[in-house]
Amino acid sequence: MQEISSNIIKNLNESIGLFGHASFIVCGGSSPISIFKDLSTSEIDWSKVTISLVDDRLVDSQHYDSNEKLVNDYLKTDKASGAKFISLCNEPELLLEIIRPFSVMLLGMGEDGHFASLFPDLIDKNPEYFNKKSTPKLIQTEPMGSPCHKRISMNLSMILQANNIYLLVPNQKKLEVLNNAKIDKGLPLYYLLNQDISKVQIIKKI
Repeated sequence: MQEISSNIIKNLNESIGLFGHASFIVCGGSSPISIFKDLSTSEIDWSKVTISLVDDRLVDSQHYDSNEKLVNDYLKTDKASGAKFISLCNEPELLLEIIRPFSVMLLGMGEDGHFASLFPDLIDKNPEYFNKKSTPKLIQTEPMGSPCHKRISMNLSMILQANNIYLLVPNQKKLEVLNNAKIDKGLPLYYLLNQDISKVQIIKKI
């Protein structure tokens, strides 16, 4: 994962150089942990970086299933401890105030083809969540996914408001799901991958 870490460092430094600040929106799960560890010791002016989450489970920030806890444990440490962090669960209004486009968006994926907290069950129930022309916003869901909790997430149109989008594909099974998602409208990833001009960079760790 060293290459992706290097790319993210470059993206954040470029944003700081151009605008005086950078934003880094991350996912939870186990896939980004090694990247978080790399970045936490990297030479970035972290005081000019704002970190937040693309989605989270609506649980206490110290709960084992909290993505916020994951970020605080593995990313916002060491040299990165000086970064500003916005809690998606507790400060959503502040996240909406971040100047867009975001500098970097780091996404994971599930074996059911979900990304962020946009799950297959939502495609028919809430198709607007997957429409890139919808108003960018944060949405809340009923308990779903594994672990099963109520969730908060960016919709697709908000996720796409990023200069650099990286999608982590950590194993062969998820690579197969990714390939299926290029043509299967029943998989949430279909709507991320099939843009007029795809901004998504696929990061494989097979």
